[in-house]
Amino acid sequence: MDSYSNIYPLTNPLVLITSCFAVAGWLIAFIGACVAALHGIAWWIIIFELFFTVGIVVALGLGGFLPHRGMLLTLLAISFVYLTYIIPLIKADGTPGGRATMGGLIILIIMQGFWIFLLGISEESRLYPLFYGRNNVNIPNIPSSMRPSNFQSNYTTRNKENPLPPIGSSSPGEGEAGSYSTAKALHTYRANPQDPSELSFSKNEELEIIDRNGNWWKARKQDGSVGIVPSNYFSSA
Repeated sequence: MDSYSNIYPLTNPLVLITSCFAVAGWLIAFIGACVAALHGIAWWIIIFELFFTVGIVVALGLGGFLPHRGMLLTLLAISFVYLTYIIPLIKADGTPGGRATMGGLIILIIMQGFWIFLLGISEESRLYPLFYGRNNVNIPNIPSSMRPSNFQSNYTTRNKENPLPPIGSSSPGEGEAGSYSTAKALHTYRANPQDPSELSFSKNEELEIIDRNGNWWKARKQDGSVGIVPSNYFSSA
């Protein structure tokens, strides 16, 4: 999951601050609920918020938010509705503990409002660089040690001498068995400018996969350019 940690990083100041305030808001609400001796649905929502808040923070910290983004955003919407419902009910309590609980839940719902924007935007959005900076856009965290050590020098030299045929034709001697499978990009990727062997591609773009071994696949684009791409950015077309 490390390859996803740069897309929604917990180290981002906005994500980290909102996460800390969300945890603090829950703690205030929990202590206030204990003092006010609340019961019924209030406790169900408080316990739900505990598991949800911890789950979000852990997913962000471990780089596992993106693979579970749909589920977590759905739970975020449910949580927002719960808090909108329970805050007016607790306000009617009027006790110091009830006011503390209400204050903690208000902090929590405000932070979740920020999360809707911070975690709801995709990396293709124009707002993404505004919150996360341009340096985080489309840069996966895949160790370079996972790449073939001799790929760049040997592969580049070999293809200068014997360039690959255009897409749709077979290589000499390959016949029908020489056709390659294609894969569709799940996310946009910008190649590292310091590594000429990498390819850039857009979301939903289909590439011809020449070699699927390892975490970096050898691929060819529609324009005929050949290079390596991170395998976790693709699904079989």
